[in-house]
Amino acid sequence: MPSHNRGIPIAKQPKTIGEHLRRRRLQLHLCQSQAAKLLKVSTVSLSRWERDHTYPTWEYHQRIIDYLGYDPFPSCGLKDPYGNETQSVASLSLSPLCQILKTRRLELKLTLKEYAQRLNVDPKTLHGWETGSHQPCSCHQKSIAAFLDSETENFCSPS
Repeated sequence: MPSHNRGIPIAKQPKTIGEHLRRRRLQLHLCQSQAAKLLKVSTVSLSRWERDHTYPTWEYHQRIIDYLGYDPFPSCGLKDPYGNETQSVASLSLSPLCQILKTRRLELKLTLKEYAQRLNVDPKTLHGWETGSHQPCSCHQKSIAAFLDSETENFCSPS
């Protein structure tokens, strides 16, 4: 396999989903349209994934695992499959509660809508909490605390 393709280096030790996908495609000597057909996605989607411009949602994970022959997701870190931020996007300083909410949702492999239903709030409200654009009021903190582990319950209790 070449070390570069179209002037772009091919990762020997892939660290991102895009690097894993690109490396495998080149190992198989496929063009993007052929690989996209195998993955049952558009060529544009595969191109964005390979460049780490977007991240594949949960529904595509098993197809990617089958295509690669292994699961690359744990080695790439837990990342929101519904957000399209690249690894290079600066991470804003989020409150511990925001981080706990999002981490817990991802651990449970729930969509924003499913998680919002469990918390009995609107998905847009939950999105605001997860992104840190606003904080839950005290009435919502009780339902959040009931859903999360004891560490979160301690965080949400008034001091």
